[in-house]
Amino acid sequence: MYIPFWSRLRLAPRIGIVIVLTLVMTMATDELLAKLVGMPDILFFERDWLVDAVAEAALQAEQTDPEAWGVVLESVPASRWLDFVESAEQPITNQWAQGAFGRIRDDLAERLGLPSGAVLLRAGHTEGPDRALTPVVIILESIPTLISDLIEDDTDKMVVEHLRIAVRLSSGGWLTISPKSDGLEAARFIRNLLVPIAAILLICGLSIWVARSIARPLTDLSAAAERLGRDREPTLLGNYGSPELDAIAGSFNEMQHDLKRFVDDRLQMVAAISHDLRTPLTRLRLFAEYLPDEEQRRMVLADIRDMEAIVSSTLTFASQQLNKESAETVDLAALLISICDTASDAGCRVAYDGPDHAPIICQPVAIRRAFANLIDNGCKYATSVNVVLEVAVDSIRVKVSDDGPGIPPEQVDAVLRPFVRLEASRNRDTGGSGLGLTITDEVVRAHSGTMTFAPATPHGLEVTVTLPRVA
Repeated sequence: MYIPFWSRLRLAPRIGIVIVLTLVMTMATDELLAKLVGMPDILFFERDWLVDAVAEAALQAEQTDPEAWGVVLESVPASRWLDFVESAEQPITNQWAQGAFGRIRDDLAERLGLPSGAVLLRAGHTEGPDRALTPVVIILESIPTLISDLIEDDTDKMVVEHLRIAVRLSSGGWLTISPKSDGLEAARFIRNLLVPIAAILLICGLSIWVARSIARPLTDLSAAAERLGRDREPTLLGNYGSPELDAIAGSFNEMQHDLKRFVDDRLQMVAAISHDLRTPLTRLRLFAEYLPDEEQRRMVLADIRDMEAIVSSTLTFASQQLNKESAETVDLAALLISICDTASDAGCRVAYDGPDHAPIICQPVAIRRAFANLIDNGCKYATSVNVVLEVAVDSIRVKVSDDGPGIPPEQVDAVLRPFVRLEASRNRDTGGSGLGLTITDEVVRAHSGTMTFAPATPHGLEVTVTLPRVA
């Protein structure tokens, strides 16, 4: 959705707004959940009143038939704020044995005439009523008092939740006293669990949204640069709704046009020069035919053939770059078999191994030229060439290996550059313009494929071309 105000903002204020928005939404979510499930009650108990209420309930339970405990204990005045539950097994383990809570336990035991071990008291520190699950109990030594003094007293805090007091009865059973519950403990637990989850989801969602708005232009820029390097076709970047990103996209688009214009102009110039050289070379060939010395005539005609090969390769290279043919479905297996048969007819030992049919979408003329260059190179510098075709679900792999001198690994990058000829294997006897592998590499990269070089066994060169089934 297009928002005029947002599209005019730079990245820094956008990130700042998103951070503030995340905080506001997190706080709003916290408040909303707190309103849906309110905080528990906060009960203020005077210490002596609590001791008297627990002692009275215990005495009532001692004097009452266990079957009537429920009715009798509900009539205790403190039942308005406290729950009384009887059980046969010990309900809790003692936690507070010292300090103010220890004194409460001792006072209860003394009031009831019981040993200290017959009165158990357990409670948990609270982080505040907004996160508490059960009622928060504040036990005051006396009234009046300042709550701030009580809260700041780290030595003997008596602000707790999950308060439970258990008294052992003479019958062997136990009476457990706890603050009266409103039954929303599970809802508050879910609320406390949802608050951080909601905060994490909000932070992650807005962070991913901002990150994607920044990363998407970078991804588009990378893809456009890769395509420009592969087939020299500009990929215009769109409007990203940000001044900085739009400026980068505009500059990159202009650079693509400039680069394409620069390369096309140079290729046009190279093609024109190569084309114009054909006429003088033809005249030189005619003159060379009339040289009286046979050895001189042979040497001059050989030089002219080399120059014609260079001119022809250069024209092919420039034409391929300037005029991109349309892609269509081609039977690569039949094409390779045809190239191998042609090379065999020319006297080269070429063997093909692979299926009879392998359809692929490609530029047929360019692909034929690329594989013809690889097989011709093998025929020039080796005694035998093997072509292997392997078909996978989403790709096709062609391996062209020979038993020639090979190419040293450190010179692979150099041999792919235009007009580079390796001294160890290329000489005037074998000919070549140094454009064969360059043209092949350009064709393979234009089809989103890869070409790798490896030593063949026991010696020679193995070139592996991997092409996607859909170019």
